[in-house]
Formats: sequence, C-alpha cells, structure tokens
Amino acid sequence: MTTHINSRPALIEALDNTSTRRTTPVGGGDLVWRIWGSGSPLLLLHGGTGSWMHWMRNIEDLSRDYTLLVPDIPGSGESASPHLPTNVEKVAVALLAGIDVILGPERRFAVAAFSMGGLVSGYVAKLAGERVTTLVLVGAVGTTARRPEIAPMKSWRRLSTDEAKCEAHRTNLSILMVHDPKAIDEPALYMQFNNAERSRVRGKHINPTGDLSQTLPGFKGRLASIWGEHDATAGPYLFERREKLEQFKPGATFDVISGAGHWVQYEAPDAFNRLLRERLKD
Repeated sequence: MTTHINSRPALIEALDNTSTRRTTPVGGGDLVWRIWGSGSPLLLLHGGTGSWMHWMRNIEDLSRDYTLLVPDIPGSGESASPHLPTNVEKVAVALLAGIDVILGPERRFAVAAFSMGGLVSGYVAKLAGERVTTLVLVGAVGTTARRPEIAPMKSWRRLSTDEAKCEAHRTNLSILMVHDPKAIDEPALYMQFNNAERSRVRGKHINPTGDLSQTLPGFKGRLASIWGEHDATAGPYLFERREKLEQFKPGATFDVISGAGHWVQYEAPDAFNRLLRERLKD
C-alpha cells in the first residue's frame, strides 16, 4: 500500500476540522487541546509517542454523548515540552490546570486513558480527587504486573526516505500496537509517522519510578480497565493486571476484547465504544 504521508487521511482531516482547539500553558509554551461534542466531560489521554490521533476511531461516536477533551500530552504531538527535568506528576499538574481553565475548577469529569496515558491518568485522578467520577484504563502501563519480552522496535530515524520510514512504522505497529496486520491502514500509518516525528519526551524521561500503586489506592471514583486479548505489553501476564487493579481498587472491572491487540480502541472500535459507554454509565 502506498501511503501519501504528507497528505492527511480524510478521517483525520474531518475530525480535526470539526474540533474546537484550545491552548493552556505548559513549559513556556502551549498545551494543545481538541474538544468535540456536548454532554458530560470525558478526558481522553493518549499513549506514549502519541497524540489525540490515538482516539481517531472513537471520537465521532463518543462525541454524540460526551464533551471530549483530548489533549496532546506535554512533549507529544503539538504540545510544548514540560520544563526538564520533569516527572509524570508534573505532566499531570499541567493537564489538570488545563482542565480547570476549560471546565472550571469544580467541574467533575470522567477519564479514559490509553497505555502510558493510563499512568498519567492515575496522577490526574490523585490530584483531582473526587472530581474524577470514573477512570477507565485502556491497555495501561504502570500496573506493576509482569511484562513480557517484546521484539525490538525497528529503527527509523536514520532512514533516508518516507517510504522506508513508513515500512519501519508498519513493522513497529505490528509488533506493539495491533494484532491483525490488516488494521494497519493509511490513517494508522500517518498517525504513527507523525507522532513519532513529533514526540520529544519519552516515557523513560518522565517515569523513572512511578506506577499506579502510588495513585490508585484511595481513589474514590469507579475504576475500570479494557484490554485487547492479544495486548503485546501484557502477553501471558494479562490477568495479573486484573489482580493488581483489584488490589488497588476492590471492585474494579476488567474487560477483554477478543481478537484485538494493545491499541484496542482502534483495532476494535465498535466493541470498544460500546464497552466504554457501559463503564461510564452512572
């Protein structure tokens, strides 16, 4: 498949054109937010080396019933980097300050957070306290459960052509993000190409020690998690994550979507959207 990497796919173009763009301060620059829809506020946090585009197959559906607040986490996408040295709590502070500007400092909201965003969301929830009504972790890191060996990612930075870089990104998406290679379509490749080019703060730079055991115990809202059956970040230890989350928050729900990989909300969007709505119900 030929990918015109400098031309945005129609899905991404349409979503961006229908969003309301807001900025709030971070690190001497702007933290960029995109907002869609109306209804109860729902914060969507993307994963590492990501951007708002991690949610591109979910936004249209969810925006029918929720006001979606979708930032580029500081150091990713279009958002400025936080002042270094930093840590995940400082990133969460900047996000919550932005939420206060956009929603007001008393407004309650729910959170769905993917991968590295799950770790960040724990700190947002800890800082926001009872304002967070429901936290849904999606393929989250930071559970303290065992991680499997994952094949090395293919290096792309020194490749000389966009075509070669795209093939490297296709390989990396198949290793880490999706189970079915057919899910690696033009929007997915465009997303990965652009997110990787723009990412400036890696997880290891903001998360030397933090994990969800430091933030979820004592959380007053509802805790849920959604996983792909074939999540490469969990492997044979997927259900250890259920045990850990139950320890952090007794009664936490744990759902697995069959046939999907780590990027479950993209690979199985219809099943994911239905399940997320169920977990967000009052």
